Amino acid sequence: MKTYKNPILQIGFILVLLFIGCNDDDEGVILDDTILRVLTTNITETDFDTPVEGVPVNTSVEIIFSHSLDMDAVSSALDLSSGSGSVNYEIEFSNTNSTVSLMPVALDYETNYTLTLPAGTYGTKGEELDNPLSINFTTAAFVPPTLTLASNVSELDENGQAATVTASLNKVANSDVTATLIFGGSATKDSDYSISTVENIVIPQGELSVSFDITTNLDGENEGNEIIEISLDEVTNATNGSESIEIAILEQLPALSLKGVMALTWDGSGTNDGKAVHLVANQDIADLSLYGLGTANNGGGTDGKEFTLPAISVSAGDDILVARETALLTTYFGGCTTEFEHVLDADSAINQNGDDAIELYQGDVVIETYGDVNVDGTGEPWEYSGSWAYKFDGFWTTGGVDCSIGSATVADSSCPYPICSEALALKGVLALLWEGSGTNGGKAVHLKANKDIPDLSIYSVGVANNGGGTDGIEFTLPAIAVEEGDDILLAREQATIATYFGSCTDSFEFIIETGSMNQNGDDAIELYNGDVVVETYGDVDVDGTGAPWEYSGSWAYKVGGTWTVGGVDCAAGSTTTQESSCTYPACN
Repeated sequence: MKTYKNPILQIGFILVLLFIGCNDDDEGVILDDTILRVLTTNITETDFDTPVEGVPVNTSVEIIFSHSLDMDAVSSALDLSSGSGSVNYEIEFSNTNSTVSLMPVALDYETNYTLTLPAGTYGTKGEELDNPLSINFTTAAFVPPTLTLASNVSELDENGQAATVTASLNKVANSDVTATLIFGGSATKDSDYSISTVENIVIPQGELSVSFDITTNLDGENEGNEIIEISLDEVTNATNGSESIEIAILEQLPALSLKGVMALTWDGSGTNDGKAVHLVANQDIADLSLYGLGTANNGGGTDGKEFTLPAISVSAGDDILVARETALLTTYFGGCTTEFEHVLDADSAINQNGDDAIELYQGDVVIETYGDVNVDGTGEPWEYSGSWAYKFDGFWTTGGVDCSIGSATVADSSCPYPICSEALALKGVLALLWEGSGTNGGKAVHLKANKDIPDLSIYSVGVANNGGGTDGIEFTLPAIAVEEGDDILLAREQATIATYFGSCTDSFEFIIETGSMNQNGDDAIELYNGDVVVETYGDVDVDGTGAPWEYSGSWAYKVGGTWTVGGVDCAAGSTTTQESSCTYPACN
């Protein structure tokens, strides 16, 4: 259908046609009042002598004449067609009736079109077009819109804050765009956060975006900071142009939280001497008696609050030891007792046996639990019989069942309680060999911060090669601050081992490259604080070949106070640690 309007013009994609006459003098162009002639024709600066390509399907066409036009005559004669027939369009004229605009109702992608105007009389005063007009053009190929994700914030507090996530198109689609939202990361949907939409989103045709909210949940668990990862899948009628986006949930710690649980046993200790709970104040607390503890024995469910803390004030950062036998436990801890700002005697209310869950109460409400109140912990990963459990940066670890047996003090234990340990410790030693690793690509030392360390440069590392005794300090760590729980990897070839570890590289807060990592898997490693050796893996006076601690083509890793090895050459034949027969434990 052809319709016309006058005098409004809507100019989009422009075809400019000037029909004028000229003489042969050098006096310039002289318009002929009776004839329309084509002087120039252009479309997006391309001469019409050749077909124009890549024309948008939503284009408009404009034709400029040298005289006022008979609108009915022009409207009847103009034709826009493709191989499949004529195309409907709207036609508009300027207020002088000398300019014509065509707005096609719909053009197809990658299609040849021809605009024609036969020779004839079209001027209001009988002016004639003596040469027919024919213009060819081809529309552009279809390029689907691109769908991307974005969030208005990158971090959320855990206390019910919300983020707005928007799925956006870079242009309008021809049909509804659909996609599936995929949620991953360390945070758990419906537990750590909720979403205001279903996971299948729709952007209706004609619209460019759809948004939804993510709201955090204050869950009462002390889990450390967590990550929400959002990506798109199963996108229809658009191209998925979005990599996953991440939103961090920042842990909102309660004023008081569990830090450690103990059921230690040492030479000469009685049944109850090593039973204690370690608390930490995350804020100033004017009255500690708002809080209490309970022990859920033998998986029989909660026994409720069994001990109310005393009505004292504590400051943010204070460590509080609640013990059954304070005198005996502080004797075992020795100088480490000074790490606790408060040592409280709870007598028989502290009665856990190492397989019992511990509940922390605020008033009558449980705000944190270690273990499972409905499970006997014997044989469970969280068991701490003859040992301890300790929370690093929101994550619990244990010393290993009965690891304290045989010690006389915490200082000579194979699993010293972490607050009593050196601030920095050896966690792993690596001399991996895999496909393409080269001789040195897998040489590294893994360190763990047991406490905040303002200046890491007080520590150094040395390699004692071939059982020839200590070689002293060979690498001093940089002067950086690290936090409790941080993992630090000293690597001879950072890029090589990072490729082998893949996503596990993110497990390390710091990766430091140093050529001093020259161990061959049979060499001992020494950790220094100043000039003093504070920990050694292996024996500096023994070549480790064939020794139980050998880690050639492999690794050694410490859990609690116990070292384990992956097995000589266990990494051979692998290309990533995840596919090897001995995945590095930190990457499990």
